[in-house]
Amino acid sequence: MPRYEQRDVSFDVPRHWEDKTLVAFAEPPTSGRSATPSLVMTRDGLDGAASLSDYADQQIAELAQRLDAFELVGRDDCTIGGMAAVSVRFRSKAAGGPLEQRLVMTLAHRRQVYCFTATAPKVDAAQADPLFDRMLASVRFTSPGEDA
Repeated sequence: MPRYEQRDVSFDVPRHWEDKTLVAFAEPPTSGRSATPSLVMTRDGLDGAASLSDYADQQIAELAQRLDAFELVGRDDCTIGGMAAVSVRFRSKAAGGPLEQRLVMTLAHRRQVYCFTATAPKVDAAQADPLFDRMLASVRFTSPGEDA
């Protein structure tokens, strides 16, 4: 069995299982704030002949169904880690109040889609955007066969 390793934990995983890694970072909570800026990375597989654009369309449709007061702000082609990507900006309402989010999706080797979701309370969005820009600009992908 291959071994999954992170800085603080490692374990064996059956070879045929898919890696559905979820990585989440958030600003520590402060008094009076129920939500803070966060960045979440997920990984998914792209099925069949679907394109990254098809995947983005599907994500937008699912978000519109799942989120309260979903509002699509924009959709743009961009790059992340030197790879073609799709960026989707949207707003929604959560229990803690209105949110602004940016979902950046890119297709990496072995048809793996990496999704980076930057979230901030609407009142903090303008202040958090430059930080999210810097975090997303720092993304690098390991080439197939290259050690991480």
